Order: sequence, then C-alpha cells, then structure tokens
Amino acid sequence: MSDTETKESVAIILHSGAYDRVAYALSIALVSLASGMDVHMLATYEGLRRFTKGHLTDLGEETSPIVRTNIQRGLASGGIPSMESQLADAKKLGLKLYACPNAMAALNITMTDLIDEVDDIMGLAGFLGIARQAKIHWYI
Repeated sequence: MSDTETKESVAIILHSGAYDRVAYALSIALVSLASGMDVHMLATYEGLRRFTKGHLTDLGEETSPIVRTNIQRGLASGGIPSMESQLADAKKLGLKLYACPNAMAALNITMTDLIDEVDDIMGLAGFLGIARQAKIHWYI
C-alpha cells in the first residue's frame, strides 16, 4: 500500500454490555483486522462498563439466561474463545478502543477504573471524524 492510499477502516460504537454482544463486536473487530482493516471502537454506557477492571468476563444480568448458559458451556468446553483472548488478539492486530467521556461521567467511571486495553478517552465529535473515514459502521 502506498503512502497516498489509506487502509479501509471499521467504526464500532459498542453500547451494549451483554456478553454475547461484546464478544460479537470483538469478533467483528478480529475479522476486520485480520482482513487488513483498521478498527476503532467507542465503548459507551454498559459497553464501557464491560471494559472496567473486574468486569470484562462477567456474564451479567444483561446477558439473557439462555445465552448465558450456552456461553458458560462453550467457555468450559473451549468451543467459545474467552473475552480476554479475543481482546488480546484484537489489540495485537491493532484495535483502537476508546472510552466515551459522557458515559464515564454518567456512570462515575474514571480512567483508573478502565482496563489497560482502553487506548484513550474520545467523545462523539472526535469519533465522528473517525467514523466519517470508515467504510463500515456498526452500532451494537
């Protein structure tokens, strides 16, 4: 790729904190990154809470009971990759993960509450600049 060409990119706004939805967002990120695309993810509200220390792997009440049972089975058997491994792989491939400052304020989350994989704090105006350049957009 020449200097004048830019990589295609994906913009994901992650609003849900449900385990299955966050795992799916990370799956989309992994496939996109493996395809040579840049991926930028803005975590907001319950999606942001998922990326606070001690909550990455919680199945939580926001995940439906049937799905929660299937996820527990899949994780125990190794048929479903763990959230930690998905996130670690996505970060190795270049995932950029941002925390929404409005959600941080509403949920009383500080930067020190966030896991190390969160790259920065970015508001909607900043993320809009990234999303404008993105070829694919997801809201989960």
